[in-house]
Amino acid sequence: MTRSMDDYTTLQELGLKEVEVKVYTALLESGPTSIRGIAAAAKVNRGTTYEALKSLAEAGLVAYTRKGERNKYRAESPEKIYDLIAEKRRTLTQLETEARSLVPSLMAISRHGLGEPAVRFYEDDEGIVVILRDVLHTVSQLPRKEYYAYSSRTLRKYLYRRFPNFTRRRIDEGIFVKVIAVGEGGESDESSERRWIPEPPASDLSSYTLVYGNKIALISVSPDDTPYGVVIEQPGVAAMQRLLFETLWSKLR
Repeated sequence: MTRSMDDYTTLQELGLKEVEVKVYTALLESGPTSIRGIAAAAKVNRGTTYEALKSLAEAGLVAYTRKGERNKYRAESPEKIYDLIAEKRRTLTQLETEARSLVPSLMAISRHGLGEPAVRFYEDDEGIVVILRDVLHTVSQLPRKEYYAYSSRTLRKYLYRRFPNFTRRRIDEGIFVKVIAVGEGGESDESSERRWIPEPPASDLSSYTLVYGNKIALISVSPDDTPYGVVIEQPGVAAMQRLLFETLWSKLR
């Protein structure tokens, strides 16, 4: 059965690169074989295949036997994925323990005082992922797990391409979102509600705005198709944007 790379996002979230997922799944399908055979099955060059196999061996997902002057590689049982998850859980638990003493220390030396806006700039798809993770983390700590978004049709394709399971994560964490969408596209689900504004003709509204907690995030895309975002953390700014959103929301049906 043919599967897309989106089916293997769990492996990527565990730290595997896309090429490593390709090599591992090709090895599962082909059985024990040589680097040349794996490279052909995964449609990856031999040098890249070799590096992927080394990483997979370190993760415990691939083993090999020596036959003559060549190695023959085999995929370990997919049940090894549970071992990776257990190790990641142990690492995260240790990091959380260390962070409990680190975060107060960092807060103490923070240069911006209470009430002063903190402005952070993020670039590329990885930067957008940082913003989206911050939305989930911030909203999950709120008494009311809800945030607002202004969505433009032209920017939607950039928003989740490196975080394709964002919506699933949001739903799993019980977070509700209200969206005012400019232009067609997008649908509401059991944990979201969407209202639309007609898109003006010949418009260039390439912006996505998120209002969450004491923060607002402005996401756009540069002329060379590189997404970027700015996060402003200031209670008064967020409160004003929330008021404007709720006023417009009440007028849309």
